[in-house]
Amino acid sequence: MKTKISTVILTALFAIMLLGVVVSDLAFKNVYDKVDKSDLYWNYNKVLEQPFKHLKLDGGNITQIVFEQNKHASVRVLNYWDAYQKDVTFKAYVKNDTLHLTFPNKYKNQGEKNWMQNRVLVRLFAPRLLSIDANNTNFELQKLRQANISVNVKGKSRLEVESYNNSFDTIKVAQADSSQVLFEMAPELKGSKNIHFGYVSATLNDYTILDIGHGFAEKAILNIADSSAVILSGKSLRAMHQ
Repeated sequence: MKTKISTVILTALFAIMLLGVVVSDLAFKNVYDKVDKSDLYWNYNKVLEQPFKHLKLDGGNITQIVFEQNKHASVRVLNYWDAYQKDVTFKAYVKNDTLHLTFPNKYKNQGEKNWMQNRVLVRLFAPRLLSIDANNTNFELQKLRQANISVNVKGKSRLEVESYNNSFDTIKVAQADSSQVLFEMAPELKGSKNIHFGYVSATLNDYTILDIGHGFAEKAILNIADSSAVILSGKSLRAMHQ
């Protein structure tokens, strides 16, 4: 008799577990079916959709944050980044055409840190991004098509520009602490990888590196600390000595 009761209980528990799996799958499918699959970043939740032209970014150097030009401005967060749901110190708001984004540089353990380092947790979109003020961040501009930009980078930061435009009119760069800035053509593009910089203004302090060696700077005004470095092409160096 006890064996029969145990069998019934086990069968009931198995049926409940199976029902739970089916219900979960149906719920997930229902959510998935509602997603716009034409959106390349459908697996990111939109947390803000206000227009902005400038960016003030603090934090994020233990993960990846990416900007792409798009006619619709938005801030998107990877939808299975669980910590975002619990972390009230992540902030994104727009004031006076400037997106203020605060990303806490913290993690529970080394496993979570490794996970964060290998993912783009935040994606930003806007028609244009005229200036960037960044501190302690790892930020990348992908498929950039505009010809002018101003960047101010400090802290332990890395900023990489992957351009779809091979001719910049003006770039202005200010760096401090141990920041690194790199300009290059997007690696997926075919053809020449050389960039033409019409005018470069750069002020580098502390232990900073600016890499514009992937192109030719027609005119460059460089203020470089003894401990800083600028990577230039040979053509740029020859132009500066003419």
